Amino acid sequence: MQDLLVSFAGLPEWQIALTATWLLLQACVLPSVPEEIVTATLGMLWSQGRIGFFTALFAVLVGLLPANSAAVFIGSRLARGVSRFGPLKRAFESPSVQDALAAVRRHGRGLVFVTRFTPLVRGPIYLACGASQMGVPRFFAVDATAALIQVPLILWLGARVGRDAASLAEAWQRVGLLGAGLLGTALAIHLLRRRLRGDAAA
Repeated sequence: MQDLLVSFAGLPEWQIALTATWLLLQACVLPSVPEEIVTATLGMLWSQGRIGFFTALFAVLVGLLPANSAAVFIGSRLARGVSRFGPLKRAFESPSVQDALAAVRRHGRGLVFVTRFTPLVRGPIYLACGASQMGVPRFFAVDATAALIQVPLILWLGARVGRDAASLAEAWQRVGLLGAGLLGTALAIHLLRRRLRGDAAA
């Protein structure tokens, strides 16, 4: 994956944009490169003058928004199919599943907005939105609003990381070190909190 992203640097601007859009579009069928990585890489290339900000923003939105809406559409079709099929129908109509779908219907817009800023859980949430019969136009409006905040932010963060890097590989090494540092800090805080709770209980 890193080799694929590093190869961006040797492409003309329009090919960088087209490749990013394609990676994001096909993710609704075959997830491969996380959208944050694609977007941050474009931010790094923006800081190096390889692509313009608005070209990068447009490339991400053109790939991201249709792919997300497609996941909602697929979720609605899967729910209809499952609800007509024997054993799966009984599971789908169980109280726990119906309660979960009712919660998605009640809080759908807020859930979609918050999920835009939460990696790893988007796919199941978007399928659940479809299964709860949230319409694609309604979903698209909320997702697009959130993306207009999130995508420029990630582009900017990518540009900050990549500004003084000699290459994309070096920039992503910095990201890896930063991620490891944040993970280590979070783990240390978690262990410290558990230790303090144990001491208080004793």
